Amino acid sequence: MRPRFDAPIEDREKLLHAFIDAATSGDSYQLVALLSDSVTLHSDGGGRAPALPNPICGPMNVARAILGSMQRLVPPDVRRRVALVNGEPGIVVWRGAQPFAVLTLHAEHGRIGNIYVITNPDKLVRLDPSGTADVTTHSALSALETNSPE
Repeated sequence: MRPRFDAPIEDREKLLHAFIDAATSGDSYQLVALLSDSVTLHSDGGGRAPALPNPICGPMNVARAILGSMQRLVPPDVRRRVALVNGEPGIVVWRGAQPFAVLTLHAEHGRIGNIYVITNPDKLVRLDPSGTADVTTHSALSALETNSPE
């Protein structure tokens, strides 16, 4: 049986922050370099929130989808918080006091193999701004909290 995580949490944290840097800077080359050849982007809006309708496969397609979604689907007034989500380093995105999205990455051999984005409000309802509900803030990660550019 394959272990759930194939990289130490520190390596997954570094990968998450490299992803954040590449995505927020709009650097598609840097983003593609982080993605495995078989990367897949999964998105779940539950028909009630912005989401991509189908999984996106391949590094170039995923990079385009991430960068395009950030421009078209993510409002400018959100704040992001780095947290552990189901044991994986991830990002919880807030719009005001309401959760807007959760993003997690699955690392494969030092690169991103899967990206999961949940915007479905039914699945985000248990989150709270303190990060104490279903999202457990990791002390090393919480020090690296990021906010969207103003």
